[in-house]
Amino acid sequence: MYAQIHHRAAALMHQLIRVPALEYANELFGAIVAAAYLSASGAMVTVDHKQAADLAERIARDGLDVREVADEIKGWTSRPQG
Repeated sequence: MYAQIHHRAAALMHQLIRVPALEYANELFGAIVAAAYLSASGAMVTVDHKQAADLAERIARDGLDVREVADEIKGWTSRPQG
């Protein structure tokens, strides 16, 4: 459904936060899984923990949609040097 990796990572993070599967720490789990997905997809993840936690909190608190999350997650990566 989503062609770009940051959109897929955003959908994954959004789902993990909005439909909690864990007893606690769903926001942290969602951010870590999204960053791991980006990394496994070949992206160089450069986000710091504060940025990731802030986005996760805003998803839970403000109900950001997947497009808004994807726009922010796009800034979590940099192009590999080579």
